[in-house]
Amino acid sequence: MRVPSALRSLRTTVSRYQFRVVSWSFTVAVSWLVLASQSALAQQTYKLEYRFSPKQIISTEVIHLANTETTINGNSQESESRTVSEKIWAIESVSKDGTATITQSLRRVDMSQKLPGHPRVTYNSEKDTLVPMEFQAVANSVQKPLSRIKVDRTGEVVDRVDLLPNGVMPGLGQVVTPLPKKAVPINGEWYFPIEVHVRLDDGTFKKIKTRQRYRLKSVKNGVATIVLKTQVLTPINDRRVEVQLVQQITNGTIRFDMDSGQLDEMEINWDESVVGYRGANSRFKILARYTEKTLSAVEVAARNGVRKK
Repeated sequence: MRVPSALRSLRTTVSRYQFRVVSWSFTVAVSWLVLASQSALAQQTYKLEYRFSPKQIISTEVIHLANTETTINGNSQESESRTVSEKIWAIESVSKDGTATITQSLRRVDMSQKLPGHPRVTYNSEKDTLVPMEFQAVANSVQKPLSRIKVDRTGEVVDRVDLLPNGVMPGLGQVVTPLPKKAVPINGEWYFPIEVHVRLDDGTFKKIKTRQRYRLKSVKNGVATIVLKTQVLTPINDRRVEVQLVQQITNGTIRFDMDSGQLDEMEINWDESVVGYRGANSRFKILARYTEKTLSAVEVAARNGVRKK
């Protein structure tokens, strides 16, 4: 029996409608799964903590490059510095709660400095016997115990004893990167307060409240990438104070190996300018980079082998 054309048209319309409904339902289901997956990732948290072992030796290479340019009344002066050093952490003991007792020392240092109106000065602790006056304090600190610290799993220094009077450890001043007290999700944040001191023209010092904001950017293959940015909390209305402040604030990226519980590498960059701190025609500019990288046992052995030849 021949189906009337009107009925055939109705069947076609129904089929198309059913296909559209199925397609729409499939799209909704896929979208829901994607959103659910994203939500699950957003809710997943990560516990970041240091892990140390007794008798463990941790070596890190630190490279600090800095270039500053000062302009006053149209006259510009430029300064350069370069420091390459190797820091040693000797883990003496680890308590049941994970707090480690660590002795810090400096294995080697290679330094260079160029100041306006002066020749370049260099010093390499592995090659030079004569030490320039500018680097005397650092040279006296090489291959000597500098301090004994106790660090808990979050990087908080719970105790510190200086072992060498006037000892110098090249670096940023902060012993270890602080980690969050609790597990955090991706984009989770934690803070560490730091009080900065700047010198005023009358010889007194002004305290500036800042805090370091850490944000967990990503976790991939057991390595957490953390973004660091310094926030200035004290209002600053003096360009002379700002000049000193821009040299002390830190912004950069940290890679933390969650499997080993150790720093993988860190990079801090400065690219700041302050105009008008000594009159309308004055400017201060700093361009610098600080990197710190944990050396593997193979890298340490290779470096020691090269030095012994």
